[in-house]
Amino acid sequence: MGPVGRERPKGLLVTCLCSAQRTKWGAGVGVYRQTVVDLDATEEQAEEWGGRGWRWLLDEGFIRAEPWRGDVVHLGGPNWREAVDLAAWDWRARAEGFDPEPCGAVELITGRTVFLAGPYDPPSAICPHCGNATADWPMAAVDAWHSTGAAAFSCRTCAREVPLPDWTWTDDYFAFAHVGFQFEDWPRLSPAFTTAFAEALGHRVRFLHGTW
Repeated sequence: MGPVGRERPKGLLVTCLCSAQRTKWGAGVGVYRQTVVDLDATEEQAEEWGGRGWRWLLDEGFIRAEPWRGDVVHLGGPNWREAVDLAAWDWRARAEGFDPEPCGAVELITGRTVFLAGPYDPPSAICPHCGNATADWPMAAVDAWHSTGAAAFSCRTCAREVPLPDWTWTDDYFAFAHVGFQFEDWPRLSPAFTTAFAEALGHRVRFLHGTW
């Protein structure tokens, strides 16, 4: 299960919990997925800002100019190493004589999407006004936003009603947005890269990552 777009049925968090149990039992693990999500692009702006981010990735040499699959899936480009932090144990950090690219692809995702870090237990919601974190939040809000593009619930501490996309989440688990750039089986993206990406977009971004 990856990012949840319009075609997904309701009951998203139930599906998430089932996936989490499969992960605990040792199944369904193997793809390390990282997503840089544009938090500010509206549904009407998704294609424009998705294209802007895609052109930046191409111009900076992070992805190849030739599509690998369709028009929105590309492989790593000549400057992919400048986007990542290669751990010392990663064999690519010790490669000599050739420059192996990441084995996974980069995909542009546009449209109303529930982006998730991985198939884990639901996170706590953190109020953007008072900073209170609670695990007791109305999970039906996820399906409501997915279906209609609008959902909100009130903070139990400060009583302010907050739109679902404005909440933050423990471990940056969720992002409710319309543009995302998904890196599959790449080494860990560096903070410098995600900062530069946000500057290129001119928008706030959230970095999600986890193993699926």
